[in-house]
Amino acid sequence: MLDQTHLKLGGLARPRRRALRRDPDGSFSCVIEGGGLGPEVSDMIGAAHLRHPPQDFPHWRFELLEIEYDAPTQSVWMNYRADSPHCYTLRMLQEAIEFRDAIKRLAQTEGSKWPIRYIVMASKKPHVFSLGGDLATFVSCIRNNDRDSLLTYAYACIEVMYTLTSAFDLPVLTLSVVRGQCMGGGFEGALATDFVIAEESARLGVPEIAFNTFPGMGAVTFLTRRVGPARTQQILSAGRVYTARELFDLDIVDVVAPEGRALETAHEWMLDPDGANWRRRQALVNFRKQCFPVRKEELLRVVELWTDCSMAISRHDLRYMERLVSAQSRLPRDELPSGKGEALKKPPPSKEG
Repeated sequence: MLDQTHLKLGGLARPRRRALRRDPDGSFSCVIEGGGLGPEVSDMIGAAHLRHPPQDFPHWRFELLEIEYDAPTQSVWMNYRADSPHCYTLRMLQEAIEFRDAIKRLAQTEGSKWPIRYIVMASKKPHVFSLGGDLATFVSCIRNNDRDSLLTYAYACIEVMYTLTSAFDLPVLTLSVVRGQCMGGGFEGALATDFVIAEESARLGVPEIAFNTFPGMGAVTFLTRRVGPARTQQILSAGRVYTARELFDLDIVDVVAPEGRALETAHEWMLDPDGANWRRRQALVNFRKQCFPVRKEELLRVVELWTDCSMAISRHDLRYMERLVSAQSRLPRDELPSGKGEALKKPPPSKEG
């Protein structure tokens, strides 16, 4: 599947080239050239090795991501920078895929001095983990009847979601550390990881029903695997925002961190000198993935349905989406106060959960 069209961002049309190709293992890869990323970007998959070689780790430089390595927990942190957009722009998706390719090369480097047990997704913005999809791009594509560009963006989202749910095709565990608002595609990204730690004040949800569409970037698949189809339908149909404790009770959030202590809680949860807890968690995740596998083809089929649904929304729904775009741009960036307390965890099956 290959075409030459224009991706309209902020009213500007930028040329880009899209290809959905089947890899030798039968899975799909999405290749995007241009797409508002600037003429220096050749595609979403290539050329990252030139910018992020293994020998430069962990000092890889990204425009929207900040990479850190924590030796005691053997964890790599992919943080959304404090000055990055609140939503998943195409540029941010492209950088996430560059990070994926770079971390896989690092892990495959013989004699690497950087052992990795966990890859962590977090945000440097204490009020916002992620607000999900780039609604400004959605509005532009819908108003211009540009299904191809919207589908290209959607394919890029699935590339990132599948990377998270497949743990980068590495023998690692993935973890989301959520502070502040985690909405729509941001919540889907958190659901794609193996475990979720959310701070007490975090608010999470998939509100897409408000403009008569549905979360198309993985929520249907990920929630169904976690809580079953009936509960998933209830969550998607309600479109409400949940607290971290509510989702803990639903077995969607694994640990509720005390206010202001999400990062410390994550560190304590991963700290495991002899690796016993990591091995136990790895076995649990492998069993879950064997019993309830997530296939890329399924994610792609759902996101194509989402694209068609979004292209058909009414003018009233489109105006509501535009108001959300305006509201997102006014979100505060000031710090939340720190707090003290104990993390809320699931009862452990053995020594520790």
